[in-house]
Amino acid sequence: MIRTAVMAALLALAAVEARAQGTGNYTGFVTAHAGAVSGGDLSESRAAVGASVAVHEDTGWGAEIDFGHTSDVRAGRQILDVTSWMVNAAWARPSGWIRPFGSGGLGVLQVNGCDSPCNIPARTFDLGLSVGAGTYVTLNDLAALRGDVRYFWSSADHADLRRPDNFNYWRVSVGITFMWALTP
Repeated sequence: MIRTAVMAALLALAAVEARAQGTGNYTGFVTAHAGAVSGGDLSESRAAVGASVAVHEDTGWGAEIDFGHTSDVRAGRQILDVTSWMVNAAWARPSGWIRPFGSGGLGVLQVNGCDSPCNIPARTFDLGLSVGAGTYVTLNDLAALRGDVRYFWSSADHADLRRPDNFNYWRVSVGITFMWALTP
């Protein structure tokens, strides 16, 4: 009994203030973008729109969710609608009025279409990869302009749809970004 009381007293005297490890500050970016898809398996350039949401630590590292869509783009005899849903690891320069960034990740490439003329379009959902880079040009603490170039690739093989294997293309876009800060 005395031994237990002594141990409890020693533990009480040795107790220190508990603290969570500091998580730092975060910056969020929400971007609406427009541009064009081209190259790779696409036979022509076509307009594309999309949006992305990114959150970065004060070290510059973070994550991004990116969405993009284009309609009626030609890939050989195919007329396709292509939608990308990507989750990326990203790095962006944490401060300054010019903030270069890079990203890379994976997600889903949804491809709808068939040979022209198209009576019944096929819809596929394939694993896709993306890599890209660009820059934010900050206008003030809340707004920035963003320009970027990204490459999209999918290893899918749909011989029955006569779609290109290893489907790939480039996207170039510009957008308006809303920024916010999170401090714990």
